[in-house]
Amino acid sequence: MNLCCTLKRCFLNNVKSIRGVSNSMNFFEKGKQVDKTLHSLEDVSEIEPYFPESFNLAAYVNSSQTLQNLLHLNVNLSKIEKRPHIASKILKLDFNNDMKNHILFIKDYVDEENIGQFITKNPLILCEPVEDLQVRINYLKSKHFSADQIKQIVNRNPFWLMFSTLRIDKRLGYFQQKFTLEGKEIRQLATNQPKIITYNLHHINTNSFVIKEEMGFTDIEVKYLILRTPKIWMINQKSLLDRFNYIHNVIKIEHSIILHHPNVLLCRSFRIKQRHLFLISLGRAQYDPNKENYVPITSLYEGSDVEFCRNHCKCHIDDFNLFLKTL
Repeated sequence: MNLCCTLKRCFLNNVKSIRGVSNSMNFFEKGKQVDKTLHSLEDVSEIEPYFPESFNLAAYVNSSQTLQNLLHLNVNLSKIEKRPHIASKILKLDFNNDMKNHILFIKDYVDEENIGQFITKNPLILCEPVEDLQVRINYLKSKHFSADQIKQIVNRNPFWLMFSTLRIDKRLGYFQQKFTLEGKEIRQLATNQPKIITYNLHHINTNSFVIKEEMGFTDIEVKYLILRTPKIWMINQKSLLDRFNYIHNVIKIEHSIILHHPNVLLCRSFRIKQRHLFLISLGRAQYDPNKENYVPITSLYEGSDVEFCRNHCKCHIDDFNLFLKTL
């Protein structure tokens, strides 16, 4: 549904809408409409329909125009309700007064069909002042991020705009200093993987130690890796080291080859091990491009098993499946 039409219809409908649970029509005023002779309203549940406590937002949808409008935008309420403290905040918001401007703001940076998914991931953005959100966008512009880069950042990391300009500035400065990045390079990193900028810094530091000290990559190689495959810094440290040990110490893949194919570190160890052992059984586990029967290292992690068997093993997928049963 067209967003502008949705907003317009929601605006007209909300003249008579209910504002959720705690922001619904004033109980006292409505009570006077029901019975003007009442001088005191001690138990408002007798006047206003009572909303019992519920573990899901579905109990409120019929009576909340705000929730209905969010559903029209394809917001997944079932995911929001899994976080009760967030659901309670959303119930208190009015669509016209508290949400409409936020949605129009988000529309400038998120494709219309993805707005619902964006809000589902970060519904608390509806609780942030629009003025603060604009300040955070203006900060990126002041740091020479292009309009397209800003859009990619907001799209790929819905939580970016929850960070104040001070926090984002410190985070960008941290990565720039730690990995000796130039201005263009820090913008490249933030655009390609914006989640790393807001990621847990203790985790980033630990992975940096693992990559440099335990895996043996130099400072220049570390810089190359983070610019090309920053997701490596968001992997569990133990899993990352296990993958490297198998690739480097068991399969004997050199650092230089890993640098050219860093995505191999993103693949789970069991997948690499299964394919490597199968190639050994076929006598085809040869990853040196200067020798005969060369099989690229990408064969260990790219493509489906069918493609792996057809392109690199020269056999049928059934042969691979039978081999897996022997492991």
